[in-house]
Amino acid sequence: MRGAVVARIRRARRPLIVSHRNPDPDSLGSALGLAAILEALGASPVLAVNEPENIDAVMASIPGTARFRALTADLLAAPPDGHPFDALFSVDTASIDLLSADERVRTALRAIRPIINIDHHITNERYGDVNYVVSDAAAAAEVIWMLSSTLGGGISRAGAIALQAGLVADTLGFQTQETGPRTLRAAAALQALGGVTSDIPRRVLNVRSFQASRLLGAALAAAVRSADGRVVWTQVSARMAADVGARMADAQGIPNALQYVADTEAVAVFYQADASRTRVSLRSRGTRIDGVAAAFGGGGHALAAGVTLAEPLDIATEQVLARLDRTLNGR
Repeated sequence: MRGAVVARIRRARRPLIVSHRNPDPDSLGSALGLAAILEALGASPVLAVNEPENIDAVMASIPGTARFRALTADLLAAPPDGHPFDALFSVDTASIDLLSADERVRTALRAIRPIINIDHHITNERYGDVNYVVSDAAAAAEVIWMLSSTLGGGISRAGAIALQAGLVADTLGFQTQETGPRTLRAAAALQALGGVTSDIPRRVLNVRSFQASRLLGAALAAAVRSADGRVVWTQVSARMAADVGARMADAQGIPNALQYVADTEAVAVFYQADASRTRVSLRSRGTRIDGVAAAFGGGGHALAAGVTLAEPLDIATEQVLARLDRTLNGR
């Protein structure tokens, strides 16, 4: 299937590159890396993401993030310079529904052909005309690097740094179970292209704003441990964010921080999206928890998954914790 994706990359002249809502360094870095590959081949890609204004100052240190446009119905109806999109490249996104909460946008995206779906999530729904899903890759950035290597073309230093930032962030500094020899080869190749592991990748992995740091502290202070000690969870509400002078968009790194609690098997973080929706992040040290997310319509990796429930914060918390308990106890 790699050959089909490579052929589409070579053919595209005015592609639209998109990634999921609530973008993270891997989604942004992968999109920017793919854009660099396409530009080296003479294409003029447009990058878009839902609510680019929520890209915080730390992620904005990735070269090129200012290029992201708002993924709206207007953009899709009237592309820049009047040139219609001749391909849609979706990166790091398991379901097309994760690209936007606006059904009009999702409908317009489905009308663009061909759709090329590039991802590394095992729960990917294969919604593209061409699907390239490498589920054993540690990050979408690793998949984009694989495509670059196959194409054999050049990639800019900025594109290499963007991919490196995504790779370092999604592997937590090369610590995740998915990190393998190919991941490290990708890291070395990107370094040779001008990557700087001590700068931007370090920032996106470890640095957060003052407001985000205060919100992390509040979330950790509110953490609860299950009676058997196997699960640690916390809620992040709009009130909590306001109390520390932060926004919900500042909630970063909380699941990973909770994973450092000794003897914890699984972690759950519940974010209040609004009064009737809750976003959930799940992490595990050994037991697969992607099935927990899938039971509510979500997905992800075996040990790191997520979902958004159409339920208020407390109800969503109760439902997901009950399912997680059954999974951990083999019921």
